[in-house]
Amino acid sequence: MFRLSVAALVGSAFSVSDETSLMQGLKPTSDKRKDTDKSQAITSLMATATTMLKNGATPDVVEFAEATLAEITSIVLPAITDAHATDQVLVDHTFAMFETALAALEEGTEQIKALSDEERHQSAFHKLCRHEEEGVCYTKRECDYDIYAIWRRFIEEETTLRELSARVETHFCAPDVNGTLQIFRDGAIVLFPPWIEQKPVVERIEVEYDVKHPECETKFVNLDEKTEICDAYQTALEAAACAHGKKVQQVREEFSISWNQAITTYQHVVDEVHCLEIDRWKEWRTLSTVQCLLDRTTERNGRPCDETTDEVVEEVTHCEQVQHETDITHLLIVYYMIPELPPFCAITPWAIADPLPGRCQPLVPETPCSPGFIAQEYAELWTPPQPEFFGGINFEEGNSHCNQRPECVMCPMDPEPPICVFIMEGHGNAAFILPQPEHECHFATRAQIEAGHYESVDVVRQE
Repeated sequence: MFRLSVAALVGSAFSVSDETSLMQGLKPTSDKRKDTDKSQAITSLMATATTMLKNGATPDVVEFAEATLAEITSIVLPAITDAHATDQVLVDHTFAMFETALAALEEGTEQIKALSDEERHQSAFHKLCRHEEEGVCYTKRECDYDIYAIWRRFIEEETTLRELSARVETHFCAPDVNGTLQIFRDGAIVLFPPWIEQKPVVERIEVEYDVKHPECETKFVNLDEKTEICDAYQTALEAAACAHGKKVQQVREEFSISWNQAITTYQHVVDEVHCLEIDRWKEWRTLSTVQCLLDRTTERNGRPCDETTDEVVEEVTHCEQVQHETDITHLLIVYYMIPELPPFCAITPWAIADPLPGRCQPLVPETPCSPGFIAQEYAELWTPPQPEFFGGINFEEGNSHCNQRPECVMCPMDPEPPICVFIMEGHGNAAFILPQPEHECHFATRAQIEAGHYESVDVVRQE
């Protein structure tokens, strides 16, 4: 708005009658005025005011000077102030992108905390279950060994019974045997007592086996059921750990992208606004000189300066000094330094009750099947006897009597994008340049400086 107002002031100067010689120097030719840069218009206006002060002016020109002064005071300067306020709002709103990113990070860490808690619960369930499984397996193995011992005794005693039976059969079924002879009868008498004694032994062991078998069968079923539950907990644990790891990676990536976008956008905005800010400082101070010159012209009531003295030099010098003394602190944009990145944080498996800071950069946890995860979740668990099957004698033949663990299921994790490392290690923050009053325009508008749209900064904050 103030840009048009300044142009309007110059236009007002153009509208003065051609009879006013003081204004003829500003009369535009054809349509070139449309291309006149605002800063050139203000410079021309100041040159006109200087000429008016030096050479004097008619009542009409004095009236014009008063009208111009009133327009500067009531329109142009407020427009510059409004533009300053608009740019300040733009800076404030752009800076809010950092708070938005931090709020999203805080929400993400809350979700991570919930997933981490779920993983810790599944870990606790799994470890407790495996501990109980060890006890169930132990009792099942003991029963297996007991019934195996009964079975070995049965084999041995039955083998003895078979040998005794074979002797009886050999004695009675021998070819050409004469059962009426005394020698036959004497031999038969000694064969039966051992067999009669051995048979009840075999039968007792068989009964003992039949009694033990259902007990061992029950323990076998109990172990299978317990193993099934523990395997389910292991599956749930690995799924929870995978979900936890993926969520952390997602939050890290989203935060890094948002933070990088905030830095890029904010840097661009502050660079552009600072260039406009510099422009407004110059306009305000130049217009203060114009005001001074117009005030002196009005106060002199159009009387020209005495050419025989240094009066004009003194008057112009005074007004130029006003430009340097004019306070422009109200036109200084408040720029904010980028917030420091939140600290890194991680939830350890041994601190399930510890609160997670609301704003922190989550570290990627151990994911299923990684060496760290194996050490964290499985290293301290009991290991079923190995190998599963083997040969030998006396507890060595057969199998381990315990169920083997299922293989760990890998969690597919995408490689973390480079932006995460760049942002979370602070490289983005370190590259940011916060404009200071004495700074020139930054990279985004360097071409404007080279093109002559902006001059060097010649004013700094008033002390």
